[in-house]
Amino acid sequence: MSKVKYWGNQVMSSLISRMTGQKFYDVSCGFRAYSRESLLKLNLFGNFTYTQETFLNFAFKNIPIVELPVQVRGRREHGKSRVASNLFRYTYQTLKIIIKTLRDYRPFRLFAPIAAFSFIVAVGLGLFLIIHYLRTGEFTPHKWAGFASGFFFFLSAVSLILGFILDMFARMRLNQEEMLYYLKRLPVQPPSPPTTSAGTVNGRD
Repeated sequence: MSKVKYWGNQVMSSLISRMTGQKFYDVSCGFRAYSRESLLKLNLFGNFTYTQETFLNFAFKNIPIVELPVQVRGRREHGKSRVASNLFRYTYQTLKIIIKTLRDYRPFRLFAPIAAFSFIVAVGLGLFLIIHYLRTGEFTPHKWAGFASGFFFFLSAVSLILGFILDMFARMRLNQEEMLYYLKRLPVQPPSPPTTSAGTVNGRD
């Protein structure tokens, strides 16, 4: 593994660890073992790579994840990686999957920081404008701070409301996935043979 890919793997592992509240050392490895129950509860929607999405999916559903240290060969002897051949494309696609998974299962973790940051900026700009007015008795030349403060306050409110709405959808999603889990556990019935019944041939009995 090149130094750039190794560094990227460490950054991604740190990001997933912070998002899940657990410590993981390698979230990009594809060598894994799953129990039957975990696979029945697993629902993936990313069409690029499953590696990081499975960590988030299992962690958000409180399914235990255990890392076992193994020895691997550091470099490929044959061929090239078809997934991580382009590091920028891999990073973009992976982050897109992570953000979508976070939006679907933990929307407040995605939108609460946006709302908080926007609110702090709005308050800061508003205080700046008020202090300037108290000192000079006029808003010019910093009227822009008032408009910017209003924009960030609006963005904060929208992000918070969106977080509440998506949190409601996340609860509905978990209920639907629970029903899907029980449907997957149902025994598969073999197809029944076609039934024949007395009928008419060429319009006659």
